[in-house]
Amino acid sequence: MKNKNDSLEQMRGQVKKAIDARYKTVEEFCWENDLNKATISNFLNNKKDFQVSTLEKIAQGLGKKLIIKIE
Repeated sequence: MKNKNDSLEQMRGQVKKAIDARYKTVEEFCWENDLNKATISNFLNNKKDFQVSTLEKIAQGLGKKLIIKIE
């Protein structure tokens, strides 16, 4: 069974890649999408657990759809 800290590893990579492709900085992404920079930084650096609503806001800011599944 994967550690809880590893469960969002793939998503963190996808989010970082999408931000880098569309924005000059993470800060710019946060400003344009009314997201807290510290929250996004904590997410990208695996600093704490997140609510689904926060993950939905990140996905919306990137023009993506959040899909959660158990395999």
